[in-house]
Amino acid sequence: MTEEKEKLIIKGFNQFGGKHCQTAALKNVLDYHGLHLSEEMLLGLGGGIGFIYWYVKVMPSPFIGTRYGKGEEFLIKICERIGGEAIIFQTTSIRKGHEQLKNMLRDGEPVYVFVDMPYLPYLALPEIAHFGGHTIVVFGIDEEENKVYISDRGKNYVTSSIEDLKKACSSKFPPFPAKNKILKIKYPSKIGNLEKGIKESIRGCCLNMLEPPIRNIGLAGIQKWANIVPKWSEQFKGLDLFGCLFNTFIYIEIGGTGGSAFRPMYAQFLKESSSILNNPRLNEVAKMFEDSGEVWSKIAAAALPDSWSTLRRIRELSFEKNKIFEEQKRGALENMIEINKEVDKLVKKAEEDLKKKDLKPLLANLQQKILNCYEIEEKAFKTLNDIVKQKDFKIF
Repeated sequence: MTEEKEKLIIKGFNQFGGKHCQTAALKNVLDYHGLHLSEEMLLGLGGGIGFIYWYVKVMPSPFIGTRYGKGEEFLIKICERIGGEAIIFQTTSIRKGHEQLKNMLRDGEPVYVFVDMPYLPYLALPEIAHFGGHTIVVFGIDEEENKVYISDRGKNYVTSSIEDLKKACSSKFPPFPAKNKILKIKYPSKIGNLEKGIKESIRGCCLNMLEPPIRNIGLAGIQKWANIVPKWSEQFKGLDLFGCLFNTFIYIEIGGTGGSAFRPMYAQFLKESSSILNNPRLNEVAKMFEDSGEVWSKIAAAALPDSWSTLRRIRELSFEKNKIFEEQKRGALENMIEINKEVDKLVKKAEEDLKKKDLKPLLANLQQKILNCYEIEEKAFKTLNDIVKQKDFKIF
């Protein structure tokens, strides 16, 4: 006896788009429930900005993280600080994970899901680009049509097959394996008082940057990164060396950071917080982070510089592909696939060039940009920390 095929689509769900996958997905489910906060406020409440330089020998190239907030704890804290609750559902069973997703849809709930990006064809990514920390909202499944309806960072909904969704949800690939994780939220009836959460999150952000637990995190981590960059050409070869440069650009600009390593988003959070806390000094620090955001973008451009035509073209095409994805106009996937073909050819040429060209000027320039960023952020975080220490910033 065959099971009856279901069509579970949440009527009235039309929340799409965003800057950072985790805050975008959260904003979209909150908006559906009539709970309206900016993505920037959500980012700040979860922890805000940070830095980590992470490399182990099994990795082809380093991971450069620019947000603060540990994994799922980032999301759980946001939910707590707005007056709700959240837990992570997780199972090793693909069947149980998919059934949990369907149960929530049956209850009329859009589902906040963790996925490994290459398994979702609409992202047009190579399979080696595993990242299971990406999050989406599933708001419908049509088993007759073999179609899953998804809200991602694009301005319109996208779809995948059911099997592709199962692969993306159940992936065990590092880093941050998806492993059938679903964020289950108990929504508040209204947004709670944000003052305590804002103060806690700003304190935590300052502590992480100024007094990190290890030296590859925070301001110390930025310094360490600057010291390591000139040695990249000795430590990495071929595609791995290209990956160091390309990923630097991706992690800063188009990897779901809202551009410029989350800094403009955090600046906006501080502006909103200034009004809520009646603390105009936060506006001054916001301007500092707008300035540091400009330097972060200069770092990204220095990794794929104008002076190197192949790398410059890869940068331009990557921006173009990201724009196509975010706008999600007709023919988006086809256009992204065509860009991939051109980028693949350029990467092969870049790999050959890396063997011949002197990388010292490129890496020296990149190092200087990172040191400039360190100087600006050191001043910004010390100023922010001075505000945190004032009596009127006491957490009640």
